[in-house]
Amino acid sequence: MNIYYHEKVRPFLKSPYISYLIVGIILVVLRFMVGVLPPDIYGAVVTTSYYYLAGLGFALLLGYGGLASLGTGAFVGIGAFGLHFMYRYMTMPLMVSILVVLAISIVVSVIFGFVSLRISGMYLAIVTMGLSQIVIEVIKNIPQYASGTTGGFLSGGPRRPLAFLGYELSSDSAVLFTAVFVVIGMIIVHNLIYSPTGRALLAVKNSETAAQTMGINLLKYRLFAFVISGVYGTLAGVLSMMFVRNGNVTQVGLTFALNILAAVVIGGTKSIWGILIGTFVIFGLDLAVFQRFQLGNYSIIINGLLIILVVMFYPGGLIQLFTDLKYKIQNGLKKMKRVKS
Repeated sequence: MNIYYHEKVRPFLKSPYISYLIVGIILVVLRFMVGVLPPDIYGAVVTTSYYYLAGLGFALLLGYGGLASLGTGAFVGIGAFGLHFMYRYMTMPLMVSILVVLAISIVVSVIFGFVSLRISGMYLAIVTMGLSQIVIEVIKNIPQYASGTTGGFLSGGPRRPLAFLGYELSSDSAVLFTAVFVVIGMIIVHNLIYSPTGRALLAVKNSETAAQTMGINLLKYRLFAFVISGVYGTLAGVLSMMFVRNGNVTQVGLTFALNILAAVVIGGTKSIWGILIGTFVIFGLDLAVFQRFQLGNYSIIINGLLIILVVMFYPGGLIQLFTDLKYKIQNGLKKMKRVKS
């Protein structure tokens, strides 16, 4: 029995996929905590969870591709507005609406990717910021959308409750979709990081000349990174629409893109768990703590201080801090065992 545990059960429990599944289970349990948790705490956890998806995609783009894009808000906006428009006005089924929105986001991602071939560094950040603002302004000025500031499923226009496979979905049902997409998103990024694709992206980030010498196609991998980032951001927008039942895109402008950047930098650009920590620090604390105690203005100051401290002392992000603490605790326990023996 002991041999079976060490050879079969223990490696299975140590698999990273199990820890990703646990995240999904926690979110599913959260669905049934409605009424138990305070509404602002519950909303903060759900909102942070789907923004985590956007952070995952952006981390692949920045941490592995070395592409400093500030266009994340555009894709979140495409996801939120796209689902709103396709489902409510075009009367498409829910899953078909989501697939159409993802297809649109892929096209926009490819446009962003082609732009990245011409420029890099801070100039890429500036240009993608400009492209993002163009997308958001276009959405705001679509007549049926009422300037991008109104339009829940249950107010104004043709009433069409959100439904899936014939079942009407409540706002809280979005948590179940969030759990599924977050787990799948974590697994996909994990596999990409440890695949030849991840190594190719790192090679491009470290030296484009050396990468080309090794036969790595810059166009292919840059477009791939932008598409994955765009799809993840779009899914975050889709989940946002399903939860808040409103396609408002005024909240996903430059500030949102900078917050996603801060979350990834603070947590750790190359760590799945680090990005989770960073997202909860940037978005979760703001929604659950600062907003609750009417200290929203101070969150910007605290985020700025955190970025400065992390970049100066822990360039690997907060995950590096936790890893160092873990090793110190383990070494301390080993020394205690030696002393006792």
